[in-house]
Amino acid sequence: MYLYDGKLYFTKDHVSLLKTEPEYVKQRYHAIANATFSKNNIIREKMAQNLGLSMRHFNRLLKRYYEKGIPGVRNRSTRPHRSPNQTGQWLEELVIKVREKTGFGSFHLAQIINISMENQGRPERMTPRTISRILVRQGIIESERRAKTEWRHFEWGHPNHLIQGDLTMFNGIPLLTMEDDYSRRGWAIRLKDQKDTTVVKGMRTLLRIRYDNLLTDNGSQFSRKNQTIRKYCEDHINEKHIWTSVHHPQTMGKLSAFQKGLKRFLYHNLGTSRDEPDIDHYIDVYVHWYNNGKYHSAIATYPEERYSGQRDIEWYNHLVKSLKLEDILVVSH
Repeated sequence: MYLYDGKLYFTKDHVSLLKTEPEYVKQRYHAIANATFSKNNIIREKMAQNLGLSMRHFNRLLKRYYEKGIPGVRNRSTRPHRSPNQTGQWLEELVIKVREKTGFGSFHLAQIINISMENQGRPERMTPRTISRILVRQGIIESERRAKTEWRHFEWGHPNHLIQGDLTMFNGIPLLTMEDDYSRRGWAIRLKDQKDTTVVKGMRTLLRIRYDNLLTDNGSQFSRKNQTIRKYCEDHINEKHIWTSVHHPQTMGKLSAFQKGLKRFLYHNLGTSRDEPDIDHYIDVYVHWYNNGKYHSAIATYPEERYSGQRDIEWYNHLVKSLKLEDILVVSH
């Protein structure tokens, strides 16, 4: 035994080793050292009382110390050796495959997988929380705590009251996206270039109707001085063309979210490919799912349902077949 600063240690090197240990480990260590040195049951009982432990627990600590040294007196993990309720391996693999193909979040993954289970007559059901844990456990997404900020949300009063429009890029190829502010109904198309005439032609293709207001950023294609977009507004806009404030991207946050989801979906299916027919195909697949199968909690319904009053109830079969997922997801007949 070794005495240092009025405390007993088994060996001299334990003085430095204990400096990095939690306080409870130090207390247990010195209690064990005193009990070992005295070899007196009364002292052992006193040491156990000082630690707030029963004699049975204290004796277990003694045994663990003699077997493993200082690490033996640390708190052990309470994690069970087995988890009988853990999701089956085949279900985890199914979640991962559908996630890799779609890039969807846990809520919509649960929705699709549960429809497949129901079509098979299987009793298994997945919750978004379970799927989120699977994705975290598999390292596909990282679990992190986010500060929740309350945003004030604005939306225009009825369909076609305000349409947001913007350009984005996927693998160097321009995409034109538009969204109805009230319903979140989205449209998207691949463009051959970003010329003014090409952009306006794409807008005419996506929406062949007149609507009340157009919201865009201040890009050159949508500039106040651009004669091409002004002519488009004369033909299609009932009220006015609105431009976002500079350095205030939240103004078009709804369309930005639509763009991010679309590009994530394209990346999951195409990677860095620039194959134009494939891009067109997967744009159509995503937009159909987004409008008919994506439930928006902010509006408590689906975009197409809020926009036109009805949606394609066959969206699930359309999605599975378009992505060629029939080997892992079951369609209804």
